[in-house]
Amino acid sequence: MINTKYYDGFEGEHEINLNNGEDCMIIWDGYFDTIMDVLFDSGIEKEGIVKDYFYLEGWYDEPQPIEDIPLTIRQLKAFDVKKSDRMESLKQVAVELVEDIIKFLEQADGEVIIERV
Repeated sequence: MINTKYYDGFEGEHEINLNNGEDCMIIWDGYFDTIMDVLFDSGIEKEGIVKDYFYLEGWYDEPQPIEDIPLTIRQLKAFDVKKSDRMESLKQVAVELVEDIIKFLEQADGEVIIERV
């Protein structure tokens, strides 16, 4: 199943894809940036997808598996929307999106590929 809920209306702009075989989640880059910025500024470990995002490397350059799904889930669970200075509408979506990404990762069977398109 392909979930485009968090990309609908932003077609043509950058996207983040999470892919687990037949299941795919397509996210508008702006929503994902909101989440990553908060996580980076939250004092969590600068490893995994947060590190790759900050240094614009790894999955940011080319599709790659998320190496440590449990770490990514822990990082996402630390997301605190109150630390975001983004528009209220972005913050509201980000809370729901974080929950959906966590569910996607928890239900993944095998590796999850992440890529910025």
